[in-house]
Amino acid sequence: MSVRPANGAPPVALAGRGLSKAYRLGELNGLRHALEALRGRPHGTSRASLEVLTGVDFTVYRGESFGIVGTNGSGKSTMLQIIAGTTLPTGGEMEVHGRVVPLLAVGTGFHPELTGQENVRLFAASLGIPLDVIEQRIGAVAAFAELERHMKTPVKRFSSGMLSRLSFSIAMQFPADIYIFDEVLAVVDGEFQGRCLLEIKRLHAAGRTIIFVSHSLDQVQDVCERVMWLERGRIKQLGLVEHVLAAYERAHGVHPQ
Repeated sequence: MSVRPANGAPPVALAGRGLSKAYRLGELNGLRHALEALRGRPHGTSRASLEVLTGVDFTVYRGESFGIVGTNGSGKSTMLQIIAGTTLPTGGEMEVHGRVVPLLAVGTGFHPELTGQENVRLFAASLGIPLDVIEQRIGAVAAFAELERHMKTPVKRFSSGMLSRLSFSIAMQFPADIYIFDEVLAVVDGEFQGRCLLEIKRLHAAGRTIIFVSHSLDQVQDVCERVMWLERGRIKQLGLVEHVLAAYERAHGVHPQ
């Protein structure tokens, strides 16, 4: 259930408070290290850490379409993984209200040896969708993705575009409160991309919360109301889409594509 702030703002869909994420560099579980640990003699070699996110604070309200921009290595993917719950922060806390459908890297969550149909069932079941609802929607998933002839084929034989189509179609057919789109339109053709953007806007109009990441600033401008700009794991700017994208373009010398 969403939490309504005391100041009369819309209910909160998700909020990050002091979020940090660090990864330790180097090998931890080598054979020599494991043997020494079993003998009660820890190796003792300290390892450097890589700070990916540092002290990130933000709030997304229910029904908002919220974009995240930044160059490669800025922390965008790690932030989305924390929101989706596939990784945990090393500092701070992530508050999420409602069911989340994460469309992260192409093919994420798919088992390569399973068929398209089997992966739809697996993905939807992981979201807590009842089996009878899953079976009713499989045909619609295949139709939207235009993959009817391929649904009994193992997805290891799918192209990246086919995987992206299947991922997006699953999200459109199974209801959620929060949808995360991370570059899911980068490998599909223009016609399907246009359909996807229309569907994202339809979800937004229906009151769903959208988290949208794309290297296409045109798409971010078209879809989002507010944008968070991440730079080296910190918030550089957060505000209305036109203001943040204008500053981002000036800083990086890029323009909408």
